[in-house]
Amino acid sequence: MIFRLRKIHIAALLAVLVCVLFVFALRADPTRQVLSAPETRRLPIVMYHHVLPDKARAGRYVLPVQQLEQDLQYLQSCGYRSVTVDDLVSFVRGERDLPEKIVMLTFDDGYQSAEDYVLPLLEKTDMKAVLSVVGQFAQTYTDSGDRNVRYASLSWDALRRLKDSGRFELQSHSYDLHSNKKNGRRGLAQLPGESEQNYRAMLTADLQRNQEAIQTNTGATPTALVYPYGAFSPATTQIAKDCGFLSTMTCEEQVNTVTLGEPDCLYGLGRFNRPAGKSSAAFFQKLGIVPAEKA
Repeated sequence: MIFRLRKIHIAALLAVLVCVLFVFALRADPTRQVLSAPETRRLPIVMYHHVLPDKARAGRYVLPVQQLEQDLQYLQSCGYRSVTVDDLVSFVRGERDLPEKIVMLTFDDGYQSAEDYVLPLLEKTDMKAVLSVVGQFAQTYTDSGDRNVRYASLSWDALRRLKDSGRFELQSHSYDLHSNKKNGRRGLAQLPGESEQNYRAMLTADLQRNQEAIQTNTGATPTALVYPYGAFSPATTQIAKDCGFLSTMTCEEQVNTVTLGEPDCLYGLGRFNRPAGKSSAAFFQKLGIVPAEKA
């Protein structure tokens, strides 16, 4: 019995010794603490809409072409690389690493200006962007053939060209829910008094229709749902997940944290609207993007 107790005491002492040695090892080599913590990336997302050369048209949702070029050059000068939803999904799954300084550039609604003005600048600066497609807009301008850059949306052929360029990742912005209180509904929001069953059926049908339209006409399969107007309801995220979306984006102005091994961190991503009237430095400072000497 005494011998058995001595063995237990020795085992306990060894366990304590191992713990002490481990603590000293961590203090001696701080990198081990970093490696044992979850790997994360800070992710600011910029929300662009229309881009035009006419400065008289500039406003909250229309940016001069020259200003967009300055934005991209500023991001380069600060050492930032652009990423897509696919990059984020791969990082979270442990399939791909990401640089420390990343930013996502999103263009909502699918204006023709994305092909005429944005694409050349992305190629010039070696950047990528996420384009949110409203299926009904694309179909309307495919049928009409109107490509007036002042107001037109991209046709399905134009969207396919952008996807094939390798500079744009196509994502979903709903098929026919990008409306300001159409039939009393704002974006993807649930109507007052609408049952969750009816809301789920309506939203699922619209999202599946857009998936099919984008896949059929461009060959792309959206993995993110970008909320029109940032409007959504408590059930929206789960419905999006059930439809196969791996990420959702809002209009909440907040910087995101993307964490390895945590796929839910890609839902409800915040974005900062980019209006005209601010310099690149002034706008990006709000997102915490500053030159290295000022960081």
